[in-house]
Amino acid sequence: MNKLPLEPFLHRFNNRLYINCKDVNKLVQIRDQHLFYPHKLTFFCIHLFLEGQGTYYLDSVSIDVAPKRVLIVSKNQVEQYCQPINYKSEILMFTEEFFCIDELHFQFFYNTKLFDLTDHLQSIDISGQYEELTLLFTLIKKELNKSFYPKQQYILNNYLFNTLLILENAIDKSTTQQLNISHDKLIVSNFKHLVNNKIDKSMTVKMYASELKLSVRSIEYAFKKTDNITPYAWVSERMIMEIKRLLLYKDLHINEISFKLKFKEANHLTVFFKRKTGLTPLQFRNKYKENGD
Repeated sequence: MNKLPLEPFLHRFNNRLYINCKDVNKLVQIRDQHLFYPHKLTFFCIHLFLEGQGTYYLDSVSIDVAPKRVLIVSKNQVEQYCQPINYKSEILMFTEEFFCIDELHFQFFYNTKLFDLTDHLQSIDISGQYEELTLLFTLIKKELNKSFYPKQQYILNNYLFNTLLILENAIDKSTTQQLNISHDKLIVSNFKHLVNNKIDKSMTVKMYASELKLSVRSIEYAFKKTDNITPYAWVSERMIMEIKRLLLYKDLHINEISFKLKFKEANHLTVFFKRKTGLTPLQFRNKYKENGD
C-alpha cells in the first residue's frame, strides 16, 4: 500500500513563520491538482466557510460546506478537496510550535477539546461568532502582508489565540454534547490526557496502559488507526515539547530539567533532545532567545 503524500507547510513569501492564511481559490492555484487527492497534513488548519456550497473530505468522511461554519483539522488527518469549488472560504494554517509560545498557550493547547478527533463531526455552526472570526482572519491576513519584524509573531499569535478561544466557546455551546467518539479515538484521547498529566513521572507505555486498564497492543492499534504513529513515537514527541517548554518558559538549568523529567543523567536528556531536534538543549534555548530579542 502506497503511503499518502504529506502536505508541507505553506509559508508566506515574505517570512518563514509557521502561520499562514489563504482563501481556497489561491490555495488551489498554488498547490494545483495535488489538493484534489487524499493527502496528510503536517500542520493544523481552520476552514472558515463564507459563501456557497460544496463538499470536502476529511479522513474519508464527506463534510458538507455551508456558509458561516468552521471546520477544524488536526495535524496527521487526511484531507481531500472536491471539484468544483463553488464556495468561498479562508484557511488558517499553523503549527503547534508556533502557537505554544508560553506556559498559558502550552497548557491551553494540551487541554482544549478543539483538536480531538471525532467520528461524524461536521463543521461547526459559528453564526453567533461569525463577525468576530471574519475580523480576526482579516487582521491575520493584513498582518501577514506586512514585512517581517521581530514582534510580528507575537501579534499573529495573539490573533490566533483569540480565534481558538472563540471557537472553543462555540463548540462548548453547540457541539460537545453531540460528539460521537469512536472506541479507538477515545483510547488515544485518554492515553494522551494521562501522559499530559504524568509527563514528569518517567512512565513507560506499558505503565500507562496498566493505569488505563488496557493492553499495550490495544493502545498500539488505536494509535495506528487514528494517528498512524506508535504510542512510543507520540510520547517521545510529547517529551520533546515538554523539554522545550521548560527550556523556554522556566528558569531551569539542564540538570534541573533532567531531574524534573526523571532522566538518569543530564547527558541522557541532551542526547535524546539532539537526536530528535538536531540541537542541544542549550543551542535551542539560545536560538529562541536570539529570535525574541
